[in-house]
Amino acid sequence: MSLPNQSRRRQSALALPAVLGLLFFIACTPSDADALDEPAPQVVVTQSKAAPEAAPETLILSGEIAADANRTARVFPRVGGQVLRVGVDLGDEVKQGQVLAVLQSREIAELQNQSTAGTAELAVARKNLAVAEELFDNGLAAGQDVFKARAELARATGTATRNHRQLDTYGLARGGQYELKAPVSGYVIEKNVAAGLRFNAADMPAAFTVANLDSVWVMANVFESDLTLVHRSQAVEITTLSYPDQALQGRINQVFHVLDHDSKVMKVRCTLPNPGHLLKPGMHAQVRVLAASTK
Repeated sequence: MSLPNQSRRRQSALALPAVLGLLFFIACTPSDADALDEPAPQVVVTQSKAAPEAAPETLILSGEIAADANRTARVFPRVGGQVLRVGVDLGDEVKQGQVLAVLQSREIAELQNQSTAGTAELAVARKNLAVAEELFDNGLAAGQDVFKARAELARATGTATRNHRQLDTYGLARGGQYELKAPVSGYVIEKNVAAGLRFNAADMPAAFTVANLDSVWVMANVFESDLTLVHRSQAVEITTLSYPDQALQGRINQVFHVLDHDSKVMKVRCTLPNPGHLLKPGMHAQVRVLAASTK
C-alpha cells in the first residue's frame, strides 16, 4: 500500500512545475486584442529636393589692344638706296604729309636726269613746231613738215608728263634724294630704318607703320572648348591692366573662323572708340563675355 502512495506523490510533484510553466507561457503570449492595440509600424518616405540649377559660368577671354587696321598705313621705299636722315622715332605722333625720312637713290638720280632731258626735248619740239608753222604760212615748208613737228611735240609732251608723274610719286628733294611722308595722321608704331642704312627695295620691309588711334581693336583668344559660347554681336565688357576700374562696353564685330596652328585658339574682335588715345597697341586686356548676350 505504501508504494502506490509514494508514486502518486512523485507524479504530483512533477506535474506542479509543468502547470506553472504553462501559466507563465499563456501570460507572456500577447492576445489578439493586445496585438490590435499596438501601433502599426510607419514607413517614412522622404522626398529629396531637386538641386538648384547651376548659374552659367562667365566666360573670360584674354586679349590684347591692337591698332585698327582700317586706320593704319605702312610706308615702303619704292626704290633701293641709302637712308640719309630719319625725322621721327618710334611712338612719335605725326601729321599727314609729314616727312618721316629722307633717302638717296641712284635710280632716283637717273629719273631726275631723264626728266631734265625730257623737259629740254619738249621745249625743242615746241620751238620746231612754231618754226614749221611759220614757214608753212609763208609757203616755205610743206604741210608734211608741220605734221611731223606736231607729232614730235606730242611725243615729247607724253615723255615729259610721264617723267614728272614718276618723280612726284617719290616726293623728290634734290640730288637724287626723295622723301618718305606719312600718308595718315597718327602714331609711329613700327620703324625699321636708321640713318646710314643701305637697302634693296625688293627686300625691305615697311620702313614705317603709322596708325591712327582714334579707334582700336581688341583681339581676344577663344579656346577650342569655348567656340560654341561666342558669336558675332555678343556684348562684352573689357578691362585693361592700366585702367582696371574702367570697364569698357563693346560688342564682338568679327569672328575669325580659323584656329591658330600653334596655340589652337580662335580670334574674335571688338572695335572700341579711343578718346584721348588712352588705349595703346600691345596693352593686355581681359574680355568678359556677358551671359545676357543674344545673337
